[in-house]
Amino acid sequence: MSMVFAAVKAIILDKDKFLVIKQTVGELVFWDLPGGRVDYGESPYETLLREVEEEAGLNVAVVKPVGFWWFFRKIDENQVVCTTFICKPRHDKVDITKNPIPEENITEFRWVTKEEFLSDQYKVSHESLKKLISEKL
Repeated sequence: MSMVFAAVKAIILDKDKFLVIKQTVGELVFWDLPGGRVDYGESPYETLLREVEEEAGLNVAVVKPVGFWWFFRKIDENQVVCTTFICKPRHDKVDITKNPIPEENITEFRWVTKEEFLSDQYKVSHESLKKLISEKL
């Protein structure tokens, strides 16, 4: 039986660029925003701060929610719905080496402009992410 999971993602803005991370999950390689699934008993804000710290080593200030996007996990076909927030970094030193989830290997990060991210150079897990970026940034 397929399920739907809630997740939170961060558009971490620094001047005219935002942070994206390159993830390898099994044989899939795609660009994503830092964030992850909301754990039972955890608020979405707690999840967002924890996940950004784990995946990017950043402490951020949450500014505001901006919308939703979604994807279907290839390993089990479960749907993940991502509530997405604009965030500001409290410092600029990104560290992608501390992610505790070994099957979600973060191999690279970049600060990109909206135009760069919307190009064909950045493959994403679902086009709804690019639609959100196109409409909200």
